[in-house]
Amino acid sequence: MSSTYGEMIRLSIFGQSHGAAIGMTLDGIPAGLPVNLETLQAFLNRRAPGQNDWSTPRKEEDRPEFLGGILDGYTCGAPIAAVIYNKNTRSGDYENLKGCPRPGHADYTAQVKYGGFQDAAGGGHFSGRLTAPLCIAGGLCKQWLSQMGIEIAAHIQSIGRIKDTAFDPVNPDLQKVSTDFPVLDPVCGKQMQDEIAKARSFGDSVGGSIQCAVTGLPAGLGEPMFGGVESKIAQIVYGIPAVKGVEFGIGFDCACVPGSQS
Repeated sequence: MSSTYGEMIRLSIFGQSHGAAIGMTLDGIPAGLPVNLETLQAFLNRRAPGQNDWSTPRKEEDRPEFLGGILDGYTCGAPIAAVIYNKNTRSGDYENLKGCPRPGHADYTAQVKYGGFQDAAGGGHFSGRLTAPLCIAGGLCKQWLSQMGIEIAAHIQSIGRIKDTAFDPVNPDLQKVSTDFPVLDPVCGKQMQDEIAKARSFGDSVGGSIQCAVTGLPAGLGEPMFGGVESKIAQIVYGIPAVKGVEFGIGFDCACVPGSQS
């Protein structure tokens, strides 16, 4: 199942970019875990479109409606199911995609794979819109991990050629990430916003990278070879549209330094 991830905990996502709704089911979560919906909404707001000058202009509130799995503020042991109803849909803008696929998107691949039966509007289920239900699951799990002393934070490492300060690899200060524009150095953040605005003024876009740090993980987590933490993380990271690379530690820079330094 290409839309399902995980073994002990199973995440499935569904829906299309301009369909009636998108959503997720999260199975395998034990009963009795507290759920703070306000904290979850604040997390979802970080990726919601149409909030500022540097995000996609599509207007969506991204407010999930839970259909099951949560009762009176706690998980009840049943699979957690949530939907986000799409409101700002303009499917007519994509009528020509089957005959004229967009470069760098999955339009051509979808046409060949599904023989014209795919939902082409906005990329259908290949769309980055499907990262919203990923964030529902991630935001919930982030709350429960925090109760176990495991903290996760990320910042924009680069936009174009502009680079933010990096996390300290030994003692990352996760609380230093700005809540407005997620960078460690506000000066770099302003330069990044200017770079995005410049690209937009030319009808273009600009790429970037994100650095994520996790603290509090127990030693020995994961399994040898194909069950390692890096393998599992890489699998789901590559499931996010537009991701073209993932590095752990200093990544490819390991090839540029002697083994003693690495």
